Amino acid sequence: MEPIINCSNCKTEFFRRRLQCPSCGQVGISKLYKYVSYSERSLSILINKQIWCPKAKSLNDPFEFHFDLTQDSIGGIPIDRTSLENAKNDVKEMPVICFSEVNDDILMWSHYSQGHTGFCIEFERKEDNYLGMWDSCAPVIYNFDNQVLSFTPQQLENSESFTKIATSKSPHWGYEKEWRLIARREFADILVPLPAPISCIIFGCNMSINERKAIARILGPDMKYVKAKKKKKEFALSRIPIDFNDIINAF
Repeated sequence: MEPIINCSNCKTEFFRRRLQCPSCGQVGISKLYKYVSYSERSLSILINKQIWCPKAKSLNDPFEFHFDLTQDSIGGIPIDRTSLENAKNDVKEMPVICFSEVNDDILMWSHYSQGHTGFCIEFERKEDNYLGMWDSCAPVIYNFDNQVLSFTPQQLENSESFTKIATSKSPHWGYEKEWRLIARREFADILVPLPAPISCIIFGCNMSINERKAIARILGPDMKYVKAKKKKKEFALSRIPIDFNDIINAF
């Protein structure tokens, strides 16, 4: 089922990937995040305003784009299982860029930001960019019945089924609150222009001062900067705004 959200203003329910409440216009999910390690590739995102667009098969979940059929034959003719597996492999050639709607998850900082030594990029969703467009970017559906998606051969012919395949995952990954930008096949495994503007950089709580300075020099004083900090009495992170000059002059 397509994930929904309750409007914080008028309490109307609407689809989570819709940018605004249809009743009052209140913006729903306005930001998406990308956790990255400090590396030449991640710095190139900031410098060149481009991002890597990997194929689904290269992601870290072996069940990516996984599905099965509800029947073994069509009109009494057995379905060729080899052809089916080839079709599954072909689907995994599709490019997908992953984001999250949260910026303070301890596990994601650990897994994708090299033990909190990297940073998190905040992107702004708007109606005129790919992260805000209905047909481009969608939240992942976590199948809490823990069952692989199944379709009839006829259902596989419509785009709605493909969207479900591309955005369905095991509930084990639910903490990531992931969103996916599904790109056209010709953009697989290449650098593509950023799908939305960068609105903030969040420094990991273990990130070095010199690496913070390097990022600040790239993006300048007009960017918003925040640093993650361990809470004293909770297994949680707080987010503290930090001024450009304080970053540059730190030692």
